[in-house]
Amino acid sequence: MGMPEPPPRFFISYVHHSAEDNRLVEKFFLDLCNDVQVFSSKDDGTGFCDTSLQLGDRWSDGLVEALSTAQVFLPLLSPSYFRSEACGKEWTVFESRIAPAGRSTSIIPLLWVPMDTLHPVADRYQYREAAFGDEYERVRLRRLIRGAQAVYNDFVQVLAQRVVELSTGRPVPPATDRPGFHQIASAFAATRRPPTAVPPRPRNRAPRPPRRDLPLLNPNLPEDQR
Repeated sequence: MGMPEPPPRFFISYVHHSAEDNRLVEKFFLDLCNDVQVFSSKDDGTGFCDTSLQLGDRWSDGLVEALSTAQVFLPLLSPSYFRSEACGKEWTVFESRIAPAGRSTSIIPLLWVPMDTLHPVADRYQYREAAFGDEYERVRLRRLIRGAQAVYNDFVQVLAQRVVELSTGRPVPPATDRPGFHQIASAFAATRRPPTAVPPRPRNRAPRPPRRDLPLLNPNLPEDQR
């Protein structure tokens, strides 16, 4: 009997937009696999990305196994990502594995396209990273793949080093079971927040000046906005 396959170092979660986007994601996946192998000290698992999944398909056994054992979760965020039931379920499964150990760094949200706001589920994870470069911060991953090859290569190399670092040493425990598609609740549907009501302003009172003694606690804001 042969040795069991090592768990994937990373799992890419994304919405299957179009044939063109699938091609870009596949290129990114293969490039990241290559760099992860370069920076790994031993020949073990690289990554998982189901580029063959089509709209309306459900989870394959291979996808469930990879999601249940991968060490780093790389969601490619876009407005449609947060509308995807399947992506929300993938997030739920991986987050349930890291929650007991407090391994929040094992989720690295990557912005596929520029976005003004993120879903609350994603906003609590660190998605701003100076090491990824100014161009990624400006145009995000989809356009970065199409742009200057050297800039894109630098981004992939930095990300690969981060994946190897996070997936080496203390592992993220595997899921205790292998859930079916209908057994999992989407993380995005479960955390929808109703709009907050604005209280009416008291009559005959001057508006209070804004408080400036409370810091902004969102870790994703650059230092000059804190």
